[in-house]
Amino acid sequence: MTADIPNAFVQTKLPKGSGNEDRVIMKITGELVDMMVELNPRVYSIFVVREKNRKVNYVVVLRALYGMLIASLLWYEKFRKDLELVGFKFNAYDPCVANRIVKGKQWMIYCQVM
Repeated sequence: MTADIPNAFVQTKLPKGSGNEDRVIMKITGELVDMMVELNPRVYSIFVVREKNRKVNYVVVLRALYGMLIASLLWYEKFRKDLELVGFKFNAYDPCVANRIVKGKQWMIYCQVM
């Protein structure tokens, strides 16, 4: 069986930094700014600024996003922890392979993070 985990990276929280230098700031421009304000005007409208006649909103990223260098590693660590909580043991020689015995049968998971 093959399975995909939808929005896997977004399920992973970024580690809290010790200060401002560890935060990830994302610049949002164009139509997405209007969409955010339309969804929740009280929260987002006060943070909209204009740069070169374009609406801009800066946000602090709290969860891993596709394309971040650390996203795959953070997701793998979360995935591994979740599997270990339900009894899977990871192979010492291949960290992408986990095994568990259920009713005398071996279950094996091979993960490939992309």
